Amino acid sequence: MNKEDLLILKDQLKALCLEVGAYQLENLGREDLIVDSKSSSVDLVTEIDKGSEEMIIDFISKHYPTHGILAEESGMTTNTSDYLWVIDPVDGTTNYAHGYPLFAISIGLQYKGSSLLGVIYLPYLKDFFWAIKEAGAYLDDKPIHVSHKKTLETSIITTGFPYNKKTSPNNNLDYFSLIMPQVGGIRRSGSACVDLVNVACGRMEAYFEMYLNPWDFIAGQLIIQEAGGICTYRELDGKYSILATNPDIRDELKDQLQKISTAHYPMD
Repeated sequence: MNKEDLLILKDQLKALCLEVGAYQLENLGREDLIVDSKSSSVDLVTEIDKGSEEMIIDFISKHYPTHGILAEESGMTTNTSDYLWVIDPVDGTTNYAHGYPLFAISIGLQYKGSSLLGVIYLPYLKDFFWAIKEAGAYLDDKPIHVSHKKTLETSIITTGFPYNKKTSPNNNLDYFSLIMPQVGGIRRSGSACVDLVNVACGRMEAYFEMYLNPWDFIAGQLIIQEAGGICTYRELDGKYSILATNPDIRDELKDQLQKISTAHYPMD
């Protein structure tokens, strides 16, 4: 796909996200919402996750029937296309299940492992973030850029905790306790996608978290990179840890994280 094709696709995905987001908002706060658990009692999935994913997959299957799909609820398709869609229909499901309106729809498109297009939509805030490889990052039609804060002391940092936080020693608490007193503020949104776009548009300076899946960060990584930031990940016990920052505080944040261990977060 060339840039013109991707711009047309971006507009199609915006219309899709608005449709899926409206469905999610219509059902937000329902007392009879069907909620199940997956890997643990706090790893939730709702009927809205499944319905939203079906809507997105239906779009892809109709317009790009030969493309591969990696989706949170239905997993990986078996076709062998060089194109792969990476989908999180509701990033922040625990928030959603509680009626807390901070959640996101994330859709990324890769070609031979390289991200071409990423979109993230926050239905409640009506923020549509998107990026095309080598063409910049945007909030709706406005170009965005990571912030220029130059020290941890003046920065807002965001992070999260894994679903296995009760049983795993790698639950991020040591890093949180180390970083929290050194920064201007620290936040916890409950959605990796929300955190990533907040770094991309300069609302926050950095984000770190362990045990993510590809659908949690593939679209957001491209948006941050196209917004002038640095977003790297490393494999950790079959999942991924991520470090996303503006360029100015990356070295200082890395130095602090390394005081605990170099094994959990990407340091290069």
